[in-house]
This record gives sequence, structure tokens and C-alpha cells, in this order.
Amino acid sequence: MATSMDAGAHSIEGATGQGREVPIEALPIGVLHLGIKTATLRAAGFRTIGDIREADSSALARIPLVGWITVNQLVHNRSALAAASRTGAETDWVTYCDAIGVPLLPTDTSINTGDEFLRALPMFFEAVAANLSDDVFALILRERICQAPGQQLKLEEIAAQTSPRLSRERIRQKEKKLLTQLTGGLLSDSYEGLDIHFHPRFSRWWRIASDALAGTDDIEVPAFIDILCEVWGVSHSAVMAQLPVILAIVTGEPQMSGGFRSATRINPRLFGPLSEEVRKLSVTRLRIGKCAAELERRGLFSLGPVVDQLRSDGLVSVGAKVSSQVTQHLDLLAGCFLPDGRVDWIAYREAAGLSLLPLSSPVSAAEFVNGLCPALESLLRLHHVTKRAPEIFSRRTSRDAADRMTLQRVADELQTHLPTIKKEESLLLEWLYDVIIDHDFRSLQVWLDETWLDYWSEAQTTFDAAEDYAGFAENLAWRWRLTGRDIRQAAPMLWAVLDGYPDDRRSGYKPPVTVLAQPALAGRIHLKGFRRLH
Repeated sequence: MATSMDAGAHSIEGATGQGREVPIEALPIGVLHLGIKTATLRAAGFRTIGDIREADSSALARIPLVGWITVNQLVHNRSALAAASRTGAETDWVTYCDAIGVPLLPTDTSINTGDEFLRALPMFFEAVAANLSDDVFALILRERICQAPGQQLKLEEIAAQTSPRLSRERIRQKEKKLLTQLTGGLLSDSYEGLDIHFHPRFSRWWRIASDALAGTDDIEVPAFIDILCEVWGVSHSAVMAQLPVILAIVTGEPQMSGGFRSATRINPRLFGPLSEEVRKLSVTRLRIGKCAAELERRGLFSLGPVVDQLRSDGLVSVGAKVSSQVTQHLDLLAGCFLPDGRVDWIAYREAAGLSLLPLSSPVSAAEFVNGLCPALESLLRLHHVTKRAPEIFSRRTSRDAADRMTLQRVADELQTHLPTIKKEESLLLEWLYDVIIDHDFRSLQVWLDETWLDYWSEAQTTFDAAEDYAGFAENLAWRWRLTGRDIRQAAPMLWAVLDGYPDDRRSGYKPPVTVLAQPALAGRIHLKGFRRLH
């Protein structure tokens, strides 16, 4: 019953189109679609088509648990494969699958690029589901394996749709079995129990990735995605769009690990190269509230390390709530990237729903100082820095020494105690310094005009160079060409914020030094599915 198969070959091409031909006799016996008997034959030493090509039927039938039904099917399928392999270097898989009554997927094999392969995945797996003989398998594939986290049906929900009713554990077992079958067919031509054949031109894309990951048991999420982008010649966004089902095949697990679960929530643009501006951007520049403090406590002070940790699920240590809020905000930020990778801050302001303060940019230094007090008062009223911050600022902090109310008088008017007023004034000045000078915008509900902040930066330069208040006011008046009235109006407020206390003497206030913390360890994933191939 021997049949020659030397003429045929199984073509496997790389992403570049340069392929290598694998002789049919070197293919695993799984391509014969002998179901669970494949494992029995493999245990008996028949691992490839070449091994079983000249095997005697009677000898095969004597193998325990094989029997003549299996032998007859083997002989028929072996002959069909030989017939489909005689015409040229590449096996006619359509003819072969028609002869053995197994559907060949996908039907459209004109997939020449990685982008075409990824775009074809949804239609491919829908076709697989439609051709599965087990309706529960089809339901699992459609509603769990091919769905992103948060959209997957639970095992109990799958079980509730079965008739007769299956248990949750039984659904879990069937899910594991289905993934084993899909992974085996796509990666190693092992079709034990799967009555579908995958066209080599389609399977080759999975095997290209498998070859690139050979010998790797586990890998960080960003590195994994980078490898797929490189070997498939695709963008990060293309991989991210199909990440759930890719992961199911690669890991052999229907449920994503934490790292991949986080990855699916990240804007694909964050998986691409980030501009140096974005990587160095302080986390305090973003409106992420208390989340910024949690990031800083773990040594994540700029956006680059935050994104790196987020890609690898390293943010789990800050808690699910913080990680989720940071991820959502980074998604908003990524939507504001310009083509060159920089941030379109106008788009960011609009996306975050922030009003502008002041409403218009100052066109001169005189306009800046004349609008300084209203702008600062508005800033304090919009943000609950302390209970009495706006009133303390208007009565005392914003005024010069001749017109400034004493702490006791302010306390009397506001019906509280002197130490309370002193403490609240220190807090409001510290907050203004952090926001205006250090650009700590984490909790700001407004967008501070860039030109307005530039004037503050010039004032700080003058302050740093001055020996005392008088020198500061004089130098600033000269620098900005201000009148005596203008500088008397603005200098007290500028000095108070920059110095930390509304007085003519330097307070000696020094901004606190942040202690660096060690960043969280990055998560890793296990390549169970790909490891089966090697």
C-alpha cells in the first residue's frame, strides 16, 4: 500500500517572501487527520509522513488501539496527500482537503503582508467557529477567545447557554482543549481532534513569530509586541488591534495575564516610539490628581518610565484604581500626539475640558502685572487649597507692606485664630509656587496660559539674582519697563510666591527634595503555546 510522496513539498515562506520548501515526507502525521489515533501512532514511532509512507497496513492494524477503521482512513488520506503532491513543488491543499472531506481555512490565501494577515484574523476565526463540529467550541471561540478582556463571557455564562447544561468546570476543560487544537494546527500541523485544516500560507505567519521566539519561555509584554511588529513588518497598532486572539494562541491561555490585560487598554500609539519630549514629560504636568503622588513614590517621575511600566504591567503595584486612571489619561494624551511624536497641548486642553486662565495671553509685561491679582485670586477660588485661601490672599498676601493687614487682624475678620491664618497663608503660597513655578499641574482644573507662565519664569530669574526685595523690584521694573505704580502693585505678589512668605526679607524657604524610589518590577508572560512547537 506504499505510495510515493517525493514529488510534493510543503512551502513555508518568511515575512520577506523568501521561503524554504519542506518535503511532504517531513511533515508530521497530524496532517493526515486521524483524530485521537494520531497520538497512538506517534507513540509507536510514526512521527512523520515519511515514517508511515511505506508502513504495512496489517502491521499498523496490529498496533493496540489502532484497528482497521483507522488504518483504512490512514491509507485513504495518505493516498490523497500523495495525489495532491505530484503536480509540483507545492502541495495542492485544496484538492487534498476536498478528497478527505476536511474544510481548508482560510479560503482566501492571497495574504502577502503582515498587515493583510492581521486584518484577516477576525474573518478567519469566524470561519473556524462556523466549521467546528461542537457548538460549545464555537461559542467559546466567538465569545471568549476572540474577545478582549471585559467583553469575554464568563465560564458560567457559556455554561448557561448549553443544552444539556454543562458545568463551569466542563466549559473550562473544553476551552483548554480547543486552544490546544488550534495551537497545534496553526503551529505544528497537529490536527488531533480538529476537523479543519489550516492553509500553510496562512499558518506560516504564526510560525514566523514562533521561530523568532524560539527558546524564549517568558518575555516582557513590550518586547513581545516589538518582536511581532518586526517579524511581521507591521505597526504596533496593528498588533494591538488583534492582541487578545494572538495571545490566546501564543500563550495557550484564554484569559490574559495582567500584563497583556493592561496592554489591551493602552492606546496603541504608546507602544510605538515615543518622542524625547514625551518621555521626559513630568507626570505632574498631566491632570492625573493624586495618581501622580503614587507614581512618584515608586520612582516614576517622567512619562517614559510610566509607559514602560504600564506596557509590562509594572503599575499593578500602585493598585488597580490608580493604574486604571493613569491608563485612561494616557489614552487621552496619546490621542493628542502630533505626527512627529510631540504633544498638541491645545488638543490636550480641549480633550481634558480645561478652561484657560487668564482668558487671553498678556501682550505686554504691563498687561501681565495689571491682571496678576485677579488671575491669582481666580486660581485660588477655583481650587480648594485651604478653607480661607482666597480671603487671606486678597486681604494680606497680595498687598505691599504699607497696605498689608496683620495676621491678627485677618484672623479677627475671618473669625479664627492667628496660627490658623499663618498656616493657611504658608500653604497657599507653597501651592502657588508648586503650580506656577514647578509646573505641578496634577490637580489643576484650568489651563495656565503659556505666555503668563513665561512672565513668571522671568520673575523667578530676577528673584534668584536679587539680594533683597528692593533689588528684586528695581531690577524687574527695569527688565519689564514698568512704571512705579505697576511694580508696586505686582512686586509684593511675585515676591510672596517666589519667596514663600509676604515679607521684604528672604524667608529661606527651599522647595522639598523628592527622594527617588525604585520603580516597580515589570511583569512577564509565558509563551506556553509557542513552546509546544519547539
